[in-house]
Amino acid sequence: MNDAESTTGMENDRQLLLKQFMERAGLSLSDYTLLDTALTHASYLAGREEQGIRHYESLEFLGDAVLGLAVAHYLFETLPGQAPGDYTKLRATVVNKNTVARVAGKLNIAPMIRLGKGEESIGGRRRNALLADSLEAVIGAVYLSVGWNASYEFIVGAFHEELSNVCSTPPAWDYKSMLQNYCQAQRYGLPRFEVISSTGPDHRKQFEVEVYINDESCGIGKGASKKQAEQNAAYQALKRHKVLE
Repeated sequence: MNDAESTTGMENDRQLLLKQFMERAGLSLSDYTLLDTALTHASYLAGREEQGIRHYESLEFLGDAVLGLAVAHYLFETLPGQAPGDYTKLRATVVNKNTVARVAGKLNIAPMIRLGKGEESIGGRRRNALLADSLEAVIGAVYLSVGWNASYEFIVGAFHEELSNVCSTPPAWDYKSMLQNYCQAQRYGLPRFEVISSTGPDHRKQFEVEVYINDESCGIGKGASKKQAEQNAAYQALKRHKVLE
């Protein structure tokens, strides 16, 4: 057993799996304890409290911030001169649960996540939120282990396709379509938009629209047209469901 193994108490097979994962990403760690924590769900701790095992939630908080900064840095360097609001929207196209979960899938993180039996039985390993949180926790572990520069390169490599797409063809901000796609992916009913008020003269109308998902109010938007109000309501719903930050 080498020094890292004796320090962490980690099984040899587990450490080898994590080492191979990092090598595929072009990184080498001297200790895999943080990475192991990053890939351990809270449900796995049930009955193991005395073993000193930790779960990923604190690392996920840190990794989310590191990911956001890395994407903002990349966009700033690649697309100079954009308005702050446009940078924010561009970042949100990359830093959202669905996109991060898709990248986690490409990295094949799911088999390495330690889950409790209950979470495993309900298909937790396939949940977008869990996959996205796990990848963000991995990013947090990488940042603490090897610092900013290596973390930045890891993120740019992992999100290469997503970053290239958003920089080569900046998206139209169609939040309504984004919300519809999200609802379909989550197997919800399609969002329902209702005009709740229309005020002002015909040439200066102000619309207020409320959006519902599965009959639950999820956002209210205002605009000079019904379409604009729907877009703003959809944006609020996406933020409420944490699709957009």
